[in-house]
Amino acid sequence: MSDVSVIGAGAWGTAFAAHLARNGARVLLWVFEPELCEILRSQRENTFYLPGITLPAGVTFTTDLTVAVEANDDLIVATPSFALEPTLTPMGAALKGKRLLLLTKGLDTGNLSRMSEVAGTIAGDQAAVAVLSGPSFAAEVARAVFTSAVIASAERELARHFQALCHDERFRVYTTDDVLGVELGGALKNVMAIGAGIIEGLALGNNTLAAYVTRALAEMKRLGRAMGARETTFMGLSGMGDLVLTCTGPLSRNRMFGIELARGRKPQEIIHSQKTVVEGYYTTAAAHRLSQSRGVDMPITDELYRILYDGKGIRASMEEITRRDVKEEDE
Repeated sequence: MSDVSVIGAGAWGTAFAAHLARNGARVLLWVFEPELCEILRSQRENTFYLPGITLPAGVTFTTDLTVAVEANDDLIVATPSFALEPTLTPMGAALKGKRLLLLTKGLDTGNLSRMSEVAGTIAGDQAAVAVLSGPSFAAEVARAVFTSAVIASAERELARHFQALCHDERFRVYTTDDVLGVELGGALKNVMAIGAGIIEGLALGNNTLAAYVTRALAEMKRLGRAMGARETTFMGLSGMGDLVLTCTGPLSRNRMFGIELARGRKPQEIIHSQKTVVEGYYTTAAAHRLSQSRGVDMPITDELYRILYDGKGIRASMEEITRRDVKEEDE
């Protein structure tokens, strides 16, 4: 029987804790909100972020981060991207010798670091960090709907260790050493899902959506290629797989954010009106800066940035995108 701590009791962290417990692990789930922790202990249901799911008996709860980190050698980290550094930094010394699997997807909005770089710097051991990504809505994982994901680490043995911990007949796990590609795919698909939501909200049709998703993937691959990721990674679970799910699935928070934008709501109004985190909102700013610094043409990301942060009208952005000069498809 395995022992593991899950850091973060949002929808994804809670769903993953349930999955691991069903798979035979004893799971200690760290909960940020004391009131939510009491609810979890008394009702065994995350009424804040994952209502309707009863957690298995193998999951226990704590609000003490030190207890959660020191309890087990395997740490599954599922904080929002903006919370990763402030959550792990006070635990720096306690992370020595631990194995970390990051479920967090995004880019640091300050220095544009990937989540594995942030965690590896704090832990003092980049080799002890793996990342998991792929098409996986939390609610469906919590209900044991069949899902496939990929775990990436520069250390193959670490990826295989977490593969053995997480894999079962309902949650199929692959491994790779292309950490860069997996993290970029997992982060950028949240950006692209906002545009897909705008298309849905404006009722622009399936042809438009299919063209958009195809060009979004090309844009992701272009940045990945410039940064040294393998192009084949973007055709896999963390690239095309997660992109398709997040751009088309009704459970996608980023897609729903785009739908609300198309209905005329302001970005900050939407962000402040809900408990759940729209990762794509924050990642858009980071991805825009990253593409500028790398000299990579990312027109979709550029227009989404202008909509979210410069107040540009959606219709004006759509017109600018559709009037771009014609070119070869593989340019």
